[in-house]
Amino acid sequence: MNNSEKKKAKKALKQMQDYVRYTEDELSLISNTFTDRDDLLMILRKFFLQGELTEDEKILLKPVTLEAIDVIQKCFIPEINTNAPLYLGKDLWARIDMTSKLWEDSVLDMKSEEIVIDYLKEQFDRLRGRGEIRIKLSDLIYNERKTDKEAYCDLKARNKLLNHIDECLKELRMLSIANAKVEDSEKIKMMDSNI
Repeated sequence: MNNSEKKKAKKALKQMQDYVRYTEDELSLISNTFTDRDDLLMILRKFFLQGELTEDEKILLKPVTLEAIDVIQKCFIPEINTNAPLYLGKDLWARIDMTSKLWEDSVLDMKSEEIVIDYLKEQFDRLRGRGEIRIKLSDLIYNERKTDKEAYCDLKARNKLLNHIDECLKELRMLSIANAKVEDSEKIKMMDSNI
């Protein structure tokens, strides 16, 4: 992580003051798991995109605990939190625009969001060592054999997934940097001055 990235992470997190989506223990777990571990974030990205992991990548992924997987899932598939600050207590269903679209278009958005949520739940089951791939990312593209509605929902879900996976990994990375515990006083001064 370079100084510019530290500054961006700290600025983004300052804008999210009073962010209570994660407990102190969860923030510590995120930091302990992902600080200076872009390699692990890239392996998770590859996993969530259903890429074939090498044996070395599988070995690097093994130490990710079930507790860490739960926190990662909290990032990827947020649930309504009644104690969250204003505007932060949303789930993935809240992304659907129900006000400025015709209901037919909203229904298609609902179907694509359902694919996104089902896909992510399936990937987390796989990450925990149970379940198999039923929804293939590579199948969520246009295909003449699909109806127009199916093609629209699949492609929209695919594009949402690509963006969502990267955004969640970015969030985990920023949280890990911002909450890193550094014991060396010189390193602390350097991090503080560079963020």
